[in-house]
Amino acid sequence: MTQDRFALKLASAIIASGVCALIGFAQYAHGESRCGLSDAGRFHEAVTRPVEEASPAYFLRIAETFIDDCPDRLEIREAHLVAARAALDLGNAERAAAHYDAALKAGARLKPSQRMDQSVTLMVAGKARRAREARNIAVSDWLSGLDATDAARLSAHKFASGTIYSVRYTTPLKRADVTALWLAVPAGDGLPAAILIRSAPQKAAWRAIRTGGAAEPLIVAEQLSCRQSTWLGDVTDDLTLDELERGAVGDLLTYLKHPDNVEETPKGEPLAACLGLGRMLHVPARTETAMLR
Repeated sequence: MTQDRFALKLASAIIASGVCALIGFAQYAHGESRCGLSDAGRFHEAVTRPVEEASPAYFLRIAETFIDDCPDRLEIREAHLVAARAALDLGNAERAAAHYDAALKAGARLKPSQRMDQSVTLMVAGKARRAREARNIAVSDWLSGLDATDAARLSAHKFASGTIYSVRYTTPLKRADVTALWLAVPAGDGLPAAILIRSAPQKAAWRAIRTGGAAEPLIVAEQLSCRQSTWLGDVTDDLTLDELERGAVGDLLTYLKHPDNVEETPKGEPLAACLGLGRMLHVPARTETAMLR
């Protein structure tokens, strides 16, 4: 089951980044002396429809084979990203970091979640300065995306220990949606953490089952780190966003005094990448609702 989820995650990432639009790269056929469009098509098929066990080792092997065989094709950008994620899930930080670097050199544009994965690999590899840089780029790109689409009102609170970004979403409240989020980014080494205000339809339904009444709309505050989610309590109508922000900033300032770092994992086990980044770096209409309680 885990391997099936891994295969689906990689396949979705590849499709989203444009590998499925292989025909659009036909104009770059000047690089086909060793490798043609059909080879790129076979690589895409091997990623999206594996015919053998869809393990990280499998994805790393097919991606690195394609990279070696087809160094002049534009699709190696996505192949490097497949290889980077596979190496991360195999616990090989140096190899994953090298593939992220190669993808960027080839012209890939990393999503904020991929930048955070890159930051984790660099932390584990002992490259602290570059890890901080990748983490900060992830946050900056996320904020820029929100600003460009007018999805939120943004502000920043700067402290010696780090920066807390205030995000108030401008979209109306919908099922399992987020109305406000505060993200803490350490000034030095460390991983981000967030507090968000969101609706909790599943928790409301469970509460109604326990009490025997009808499900009422429920808004909750939740703190997220890269490794866990903590329910902070219900949000009632008498609390304003300004009051909630003061409380969130206070809690996150406490976090910034001792921010989380990457947890060690046994050799060969997946690196402890950030979980639930779709919630920590929330973008309207892209929430990972399956993870919401």
